[in-house]
Amino acid sequence: MLRFSASLLLALMALFNFLHIFEPTSPVWLSGLCGWLSLALLFSFTPWRSFSQFLLLAGMGVGLLIWGLAQGAELTLTSLLVQNNSLLVMLYSVSFLRLVALPEEAAGVLPRGRLAFLQTLLGVHVLGAVINLSILVLVAGRYHAQGLLRQDTVSLISQAFSAAAFWSPFFAAMGVALSYAPGAQLLQVMAFGGLLTLVSLILITLLAGGWHLQKLVDFPGYPMHLHSVVIPAVLALAVISLHLIFPQITVLALVSMSAVGLVLGVLCWRDPSQAGVKLYQHAVSAAPRMGRELGLFLGAGVLTLGLQTVLVGVGDLQWLKQFTGLEASILLAAAILVSILGIHPIISISVVGPLVLPLKPDLELLATLFLAMWSLGVVANPISGTNVMLYSQFKVAGRDALRWNLRYVVWMWFAASVVFLLLAAYRE
Repeated sequence: MLRFSASLLLALMALFNFLHIFEPTSPVWLSGLCGWLSLALLFSFTPWRSFSQFLLLAGMGVGLLIWGLAQGAELTLTSLLVQNNSLLVMLYSVSFLRLVALPEEAAGVLPRGRLAFLQTLLGVHVLGAVINLSILVLVAGRYHAQGLLRQDTVSLISQAFSAAAFWSPFFAAMGVALSYAPGAQLLQVMAFGGLLTLVSLILITLLAGGWHLQKLVDFPGYPMHLHSVVIPAVLALAVISLHLIFPQITVLALVSMSAVGLVLGVLCWRDPSQAGVKLYQHAVSAAPRMGRELGLFLGAGVLTLGLQTVLVGVGDLQWLKQFTGLEASILLAAAILVSILGIHPIISISVVGPLVLPLKPDLELLATLFLAMWSLGVVANPISGTNVMLYSQFKVAGRDALRWNLRYVVWMWFAASVVFLLLAAYRE
């Protein structure tokens, strides 16, 4: 009953958020309240260690809030309730895509060779950009069943998947970037992130195969089919088109509504009699699946508010005098280092955002930095969602995943730094 109630509250969280979009006079704080109540119910039947990151983030945030309020800053309950609310609604809405966007289970002998590698690279990247960790479970499961889940295959799927964070509007990273760099333009951020994605995919291929791709002649690939990318392509086109038509509606809201609308349409087209059943089954089991993300982003919201309150209450704490490509490179290196220590990229972003925004930075460059922090951070973090999933499902140790991906992370930091410098020079 508690699981059902927690899941129902998440559905109400999305409903109240959508209602506020169409009727701005409706209180959006009701959406935020439902998210917090769902988290409270999850605490009642979920081991507390599952929310260790929430407790750390929220504890730090509360401490900063007390400090800032003591210095004369102000805080409203509404601001606390709605912080990161749109981001959570997006994550909840996008989770429904697994009902329609998962590729069919492949059978038979895995294809091998250079083409099989490239097919797997692009398939995991594009599908992962929409359905998130579900694609890793599917592909890693197939490799595991054939005894092929090893350094080269694990590195490929984790790196290809994380590279989607550079550009995908359906990834949590984009929601975070647009939330912590308010005013950044989606299409420009996607274009900058697309440049990093191109560099990333080329780097992944060269590191795995060598200059002549000679190491890939016997690589076991996962069979992907063209029809598997139809739904991701339609969804991406829908979001971009709606953003151009309705620029006044936030990107997070467009992604949320497009995802739910597309899922409903596809389910009704495939089998109208089962559409309601599948939606209901997914909705009533949502809270346990989203528990970790719910705690993570609500805790990050408290930390962000705490930092903002301190900055307002005690005045100038700036240690940066400007934000250029060089500063972006340094901040990315720092974020990667703390990620290796097990700190989630959202924490780095929550700290950097309030410190950089007073400098009136180039918002698209800042958002692109946040995407890079997320993409490289989840690869470098031994206890990120990606690596935890690989360990819990297939016993791939986080330290092994980090060791296998470290060379890619270092080279990608260098490449991203060059891109930041070029972008900053171009934008001047």
